[in-house]
Amino acid sequence: MIADRIDAACKIAGVRLKTACSISGVNYGTLRSQMRNNREIPASSLALLSAGLCIPIQFFFDLPGGSQASAARLNRWRAAEDANTELAACSRAGFNVTTDHILDWFHQEAGQLRNWEWFEDQVDLYEPLEATDRIMHPIQIGKRSAAAERLMLAGNRDFYRIVGSFEETIIARAMQSHRMLSEVPYIVTDEELDVIIKGLRVRGGYRKVTMRVTGPQGEPVTAVFSKITWLDTADNMREVDCVEA
Repeated sequence: MIADRIDAACKIAGVRLKTACSISGVNYGTLRSQMRNNREIPASSLALLSAGLCIPIQFFFDLPGGSQASAARLNRWRAAEDANTELAACSRAGFNVTTDHILDWFHQEAGQLRNWEWFEDQVDLYEPLEATDRIMHPIQIGKRSAAAERLMLAGNRDFYRIVGSFEETIIARAMQSHRMLSEVPYIVTDEELDVIIKGLRVRGGYRKVTMRVTGPQGEPVTAVFSKITWLDTADNMREVDCVEA
């Protein structure tokens, strides 16, 4: 229900409903009555709350997903959705961050790294690539980002140890999206990964948003958000004989 989403938005923003209404220019008494009595809430009120709380307006709606003809494919997408729920800090309030949310934020903030607390722990930040770099250099790995959760990264040191052990072609492909930011402000790519990490096979697909952003001190930063699109859970559960990455 939209009323539940409004409550969740207030929790994410760290404010009470009355404060949210004051910030957003919404009549508190009217909105509170609409929510309590399960009455229709105008889209204009939701738009004001979206702007005031810096939360994408899509947050307030349940958007239907497309149906899948293949049962096997559907199962893979369901596994991916479960994985995304695990890594979404906001999911405790009923909110899963999507690539559309990230792109909406990017345009709204004009590429400035601000008002991003609602998805900060799901994004990885990197230094812009130099011509001589042979691997990306992380500034911060989000605690609940796809990289942290699926590649089992505990921090920057783990990044070099684990990602640095991947085949050169995998690293080169990842770096390519970073390099393309010299020509475009952001790029969306669909990727697949099949690697061995800590004795487990990690195989799946993900949609990656790589963005050129500006940090709080005006410094250039590369930000990466990934959303799992399919996950082979059978392979992920299978232990293999290998040297731990």
